[in-house]
Amino acid sequence: MHSQQTRREPAEPVSPSLEPAAAEPAPVRRTGAEDAPLDQERDALRGSPADCALIDAFFQATTAGLGVIDRDLRVVRLNQALADINGIPLEAHLGRTLPELLPEMGDAIVAPLRRALETGEAFTAEVTGKTRASDQPRSWLVNYAPVRARDGHVIGVGTVVLDITERKQTEDRLQEEGETLELLNRAGKQLAAELDLEKLVQAVTDAATRLSGAQFGAFFYNVTSAEGKSYTLYTISGVPREHFSGFPMPRNTDVFAPTFNGEGVVRLDDVTQDPRYGNNPPYNGMPRGHLPVVSYLAVPVVSRSGSVIGGLFFGHSARGVFTERAERLVVGLAAQAGIAMDNAHLFRRAQELIQALERSNKELDRFAYVASHDLKAPLRAIANLSQWIEDDLVDKASPETRQHMELLRSRVVRFEALIDGILRYSRAGRVRDRPESVDVRKLLDDVLALLTVPEGASIEIAAGMPALLAERVPLEQVFLNLIGNALKYADRPDARVEVRGRDLGELWEFSVKDNGPGIAPQYHQKVWEIFQTLNPRDNIEGTGIGLSIVQKIVLSKGGRAWVESEKGAGATFFFTWPRSEPDTGSGVR
Repeated sequence: MHSQQTRREPAEPVSPSLEPAAAEPAPVRRTGAEDAPLDQERDALRGSPADCALIDAFFQATTAGLGVIDRDLRVVRLNQALADINGIPLEAHLGRTLPELLPEMGDAIVAPLRRALETGEAFTAEVTGKTRASDQPRSWLVNYAPVRARDGHVIGVGTVVLDITERKQTEDRLQEEGETLELLNRAGKQLAAELDLEKLVQAVTDAATRLSGAQFGAFFYNVTSAEGKSYTLYTISGVPREHFSGFPMPRNTDVFAPTFNGEGVVRLDDVTQDPRYGNNPPYNGMPRGHLPVVSYLAVPVVSRSGSVIGGLFFGHSARGVFTERAERLVVGLAAQAGIAMDNAHLFRRAQELIQALERSNKELDRFAYVASHDLKAPLRAIANLSQWIEDDLVDKASPETRQHMELLRSRVVRFEALIDGILRYSRAGRVRDRPESVDVRKLLDDVLALLTVPEGASIEIAAGMPALLAERVPLEQVFLNLIGNALKYADRPDARVEVRGRDLGELWEFSVKDNGPGIAPQYHQKVWEIFQTLNPRDNIEGTGIGLSIVQKIVLSKGGRAWVESEKGAGATFFFTWPRSEPDTGSGVR
């Protein structure tokens, strides 16, 4: 029970004669030696017969509780609405003090009345308490206005009482719902952003414990290790972990089984009275020393695939704590938790795969380096031996033998080029440098300086090439391979290559067009495969790795590469490249 001032309201003085009186400081309360004047004050509060008729009509016409109290806190006048609020017949109020009538209200009702009498100020306060009309506490908004005699001194207090219990309950429910929604919103954002499984599970347990109103909550869930072993972990909220560290993990007992099997929610006002309780040895109930549990709530957490990840369990020592609303809230949170935990598992698996891939790439790098070194040494020996044999034979070797020796050495050169190509392919898209501002036009000029352009051939670079935030070397490799291929496979003395760019917003699309023999549609995919060439290698020297390197680099940048061509109509190779690459640091990826 309490009284709380909510707002200040100046009020016109209320007078039984209905005539306003000038405000004066309130006189001190009178003593028993002044009984005659006190009787006069009470008569003034009652008013003349004409005043009484008017006031009674007003009192009974309103649904608000109205009352007039004298300086001794006795009820002088009230209406039926106020009598109903107090749960006391109207006539039983008259002449009796409020402490006598409503002793259960105590200071909640007396203090604001004395304040109005002593200060002579009008104000509004909320009063909460119980009257004889209700077993449950109720709330009222009470306006207090001092009643003054014609000479201005305070002779009583007029009150207007409005029952605001339902409004307060609605406000409390709205506030509770708002707080709940805010908690759910924060929990949802946290669950969506958290990819660390242990932190995620603790956040779920904490949020669900608060939402349910439990004294403590726990989340038990199964985990599979990298070795394939399954074991149970748990988190605790509301109490120190030490309260549970001495007890074994929950088993599929009659009480726990529905949750671990994903059969549904279990909500009990008193778990000890449930027929499933206490049926399983060795404890036949809660182990000695366990926190007391009467109210019980358990909700399974299920993955997208329908498998049970684990269960949320809540306890309270009081009976009937967990409501349908609490159940709905925890079920909703458990659904979010299931999705979030799936994401965390996927993230963890992805991290494991990335680490495995990095280890594999390092092993591949070591293998490629060793293999190239070990393979190139005997190749050089073969080339040298063939030359020595040819030199030793001098005039004895036939033209056919000399041709075979030359062919042998050309095969050695091709094999060395193939080894170098494999090394370049294995590292394409994985060796990273920090992005820098790259003027594509200047980069293309540098690429042309590295190429041997046949006499009669021409290369046209369109205007409007962009400046990109990119790794220079990979982009240079792509253009070098595409322009070099266009010149190599032109198969005509007047080879012509056109390089163009097109702004696509976040990406730039580049194209390298030639006037060569073209590529039939059935080979448009094959040309990107490693070691594939459409011309016999004895006609045009090549390893079949260049376009594979192009595609691998472009894909590593989030772009794509493709070709448009018809047989006999030239070919145009396209690729896309980001306008701005993220800075992922340097090194091998």
